[in-house]
Amino acid sequence: MSSYSGRHRTPTRAERRATTGRRRLPKAFGAGYALPTAAAATLVVTAGGATAAQSTALASGTAVSAFTAPAAQHSEALADPALAERSKGEVAQTVAGYSDLAQRRQESSQSVAEGQGRAQERQRVARDKKRKELATQKREAAKQRAAEKKAAEKKAAAKELGVSTEDVTVDAAGTPAVADGAWVLPLTNPVFTSGFGPRWGRMHAGDDFGVPIGTPLRAMSNGEVVFAGQQSGYGTMVDIRYTDGTISRYGHMSSLQVTVGQKVSAGEQVGLSGNSGRSTGPHLHLEIHPGGGEPVAPRSWLAAKGLTY
Repeated sequence: MSSYSGRHRTPTRAERRATTGRRRLPKAFGAGYALPTAAAATLVVTAGGATAAQSTALASGTAVSAFTAPAAQHSEALADPALAERSKGEVAQTVAGYSDLAQRRQESSQSVAEGQGRAQERQRVARDKKRKELATQKREAAKQRAAEKKAAEKKAAAKELGVSTEDVTVDAAGTPAVADGAWVLPLTNPVFTSGFGPRWGRMHAGDDFGVPIGTPLRAMSNGEVVFAGQQSGYGTMVDIRYTDGTISRYGHMSSLQVTVGQKVSAGEQVGLSGNSGRSTGPHLHLEIHPGGGEPVAPRSWLAAKGLTY
């Protein structure tokens, strides 16, 4: 580096050190660290000397007796038969104790498992019983609903036919039927308009019911059709002879649905009401001829059969 520095800045300390070649010693070689290092070396030498001295003493036999005495005593103790036997007994007792504890633990685990199994079995039985009870309740409820439905159908059919519920049966499809030998009214909800007896200077041989044209008319009991056609004054008419010999006559009908000789049952539809023949308005003319003889008052005769209107 040039000694001329008039045109340059002043060199730093690092630059001056690099120029002069000065080297610094490590801190470990400084005055502050020399004494501790020497002391450490002295301690190492001292410890080594002590170890060497101890090893020499052991080699010379001065300290051997201090280590060999306990070993000798232990050998003598093992040589005592009573002590050895007692030790064996203690060991066997300990082993037996552990074995007995393991056995008890195993038995306890087995007992717990058996208890759990019994509890689970009781729970399973209880669940099965509950399921069976629920299934039984469902079946009983279904039977009850079916019985109530059938009773309602019988009641409705009995009301429609004008008979008691004892005279009505309902099949599985819900179709009502009248019991054999039972009697029903010829139409549903009859509206009585004119009765049996003298009228307008002549005999009125039946009862009249005001109904719209086309109202279904049914047989009053089991029997056979003995007339089906036109009759003067009656218009379209049907006569049915029942098993007891009684003949019913329906007059002023609009149409027929049976023929002569046809067997009919109670409640079976035989035709439709109308306004045919000598009629002043749509109605059903009903006559009752017991034994096929002279007509009687239908109202009192039907009342004897349990039918009212």
